[in-house]
Amino acid sequence: MDTSAKLQTSLRLFKDSFKFSSAHFLIFDSQSAEKLHGHNYQVQVEIDFSNSGTLTAAGYHADFRALKQIIKATVDEWDEHVLLPKAHPEMKFKILSPSLEVRFRERLYVFPENEVILLDVQNTSVEHLSQILARKLLDRCSNLRVKGVRVSVEETRGQAAVTEARI
Repeated sequence: MDTSAKLQTSLRLFKDSFKFSSAHFLIFDSQSAEKLHGHNYQVQVEIDFSNSGTLTAAGYHADFRALKQIIKATVDEWDEHVLLPKAHPEMKFKILSPSLEVRFRERLYVFPENEVILLDVQNTSVEHLSQILARKLLDRCSNLRVKGVRVSVEETRGQAAVTEARI
């Protein structure tokens, strides 16, 4: 066996529990936007490690249990929340504790403040959601020799965005 071959191993994690149910709407242009609606998003994560050919003394890269806890805790942050784009110029927010008033064009929403997450994006597209999760997971796994992550966020069966983040 050729032991001089360079090896690159990644771990792929896809569990039924890596999901979040959230409401959002997409803004298409200055005239059109979706109605507020929800999805049951499913998340898959692939993790690349530095010195990938070198395993721990126990013979693995990282404890799957630790990785699963990090992923689950991260996706749970968005579960059962309304996700709104804080950076869109037509979104206006007013805190009326314990409520949040949201104005978008002719629409007015009032939500419990603790049920809304304002994301620093111009749209709550699946592309942005996968980018945010990829950055968060890369950061939260930094102490595990992680070199990169690929995060897939599927909003409906067969419709997903995949983002890769690397250090």
